[in-house]
Amino acid sequence: MINKYTLSRAQEVKFVRQNLDEFIANNLSLSRYSDDDPLKATAKANFEDAYAYILDHPEVENDYMCLLELHKLLMKDLDSGIKSELNEEQIAELSAMINQPAKANLEIALDVFLYILDRRLFTDGDVRAAMCFANKIMVDNGCGFLTIPETYKDTFRAKLKAYKEDNDPEIKDWIYKYCIKGPKLDY
Repeated sequence: MINKYTLSRAQEVKFVRQNLDEFIANNLSLSRYSDDDPLKATAKANFEDAYAYILDHPEVENDYMCLLELHKLLMKDLDSGIKSELNEEQIAELSAMINQPAKANLEIALDVFLYILDRRLFTDGDVRAAMCFANKIMVDNGCGFLTIPETYKDTFRAKLKAYKEDNDPEIKDWIYKYCIKGPKLDY
């Protein structure tokens, strides 16, 4: 799998900032927040904080500490007692996945995204943390932005279920085709 976009970090950040409201709306929908949910405003503010962290801190290494920080930001004031730690095996697996020299950054981000969802690393907030962490990798490497549009959320959930049950690899190609966004550049 090759990177769908080849952008500078500045181009990537500009694109994300221009589309952030849409991306956050997609995240809220995928996270099952309805318009009448009293926690939706808190979740929205948390997504805003997490994406500000991603966009404003290129110096933060894409490692398990970054994932834990994003999870903490995303779950703030939503629930008490949320597990926000990883065991040694999970840290090692995540590190090995992030540091695959033969893979494109986009594929690494998708591998990490699916790993977090499949392994359910957290008591709550896996989808949010997986999405934001994959996007941190993608933004830092200028390879687009992962977002599951509202119209595709049910299809995504069905493909994710098939992936979890049968390790169906089709989900990565589907995400690549329908859920990786980037600016249209004039060269």
